[in-house]
Amino acid sequence: MAHKKAAGAAKNLRDSQPKYRGIKLFGGQKAVAWNIIVRQNGSKYECGANTYLASDFSIHAATDGIVMFKQKNFKRFDGRTYLKTVVYVSTEEPKTEKKAPAKKEDLKTEAKKEEKVEAKEETPKAEKKAPAKKAAAPKKETTAKKTTATKPAAKKAPAKKKAE
Repeated sequence: MAHKKAAGAAKNLRDSQPKYRGIKLFGGQKAVAWNIIVRQNGSKYECGANTYLASDFSIHAATDGIVMFKQKNFKRFDGRTYLKTVVYVSTEEPKTEKKAPAKKEDLKTEAKKEEKVEAKEETPKAEKKAPAKKAAAPKKETTAKKTTATKPAAKKAPAKKKAE
């Protein structure tokens, strides 16, 4: 007879290393050349302008710029069309509109308008109250109930106690 209990071999205690997939640079963020934008398994996201696809399907920035995403229709070999997200890097700088310097007269009129708005907000307005609810009337009890002929309840015999 064995002097130790037999131990079973565990077969499912292994786990694979994490792959850290997903979007690394989101839309509107600056990308430097060769930065990874998306790590993916398969081509869920398509490459656009100024990007390239690596052998493991990760999308890299080819030039410096701003990351952009857009939806585009693609057609399969069987004729079915579907939407896919395209990743591209825009090298153009975002346009910022410069306003002309404001005149002193314009500043004065804007300040007056703001003062009027503030004055209107400060004046308390009479609040409308909801009408008061009426008290519920007490319920009338019905005393006259119709009785129907029923069989009289049979009287039960008292239970006999057992002698000890």
